[in-house]
Amino acid sequence: MTEPRFGIWVPVYGPWGARHHPEEPEQASYAHSREIVVDADRLGFMGALLAQHIINPMNHAYDQLETWSAAAALAEATQNIEIMGAVKPFFFPPAVLAKLALGIDSISRGRFTINLISGWYLSEMEQGGLPIRPHDERYKFSREWIRVVKAL
Repeated sequence: MTEPRFGIWVPVYGPWGARHHPEEPEQASYAHSREIVVDADRLGFMGALLAQHIINPMNHAYDQLETWSAAAALAEATQNIEIMGAVKPFFFPPAVLAKLALGIDSISRGRFTINLISGWYLSEMEQGGLPIRPHDERYKFSREWIRVVKAL
């Protein structure tokens, strides 16, 4: 039997689980996220997931780190932890995302992965000017999108 692997959720939109802790900052920041991921790397955690949002889902007035630049910076700041960037394919043409992912994978020396999200936060899609597709259409689009990304 293999040992369990443990990862962390990077606070790209501020605190989530600890949002009522008095020492947890209310706003997202790269410095805070970096501190957490560097510590997780040092402690032997296997992965760090960066959610991808254009609009902060907790509060639209709050800051929101941009996933891809933060992932590249965290890849440079760490040695062993796998950096996983979530992507909503409706926001990224496949060729653009493939190029970003390959760049981060190079920076991380092979420690970068993608978490494909087919969209659940409909107000974000609306505010991003994207059409709201029914569930099955979102997944059909995602299957075709990832096929193109893999080919690139």
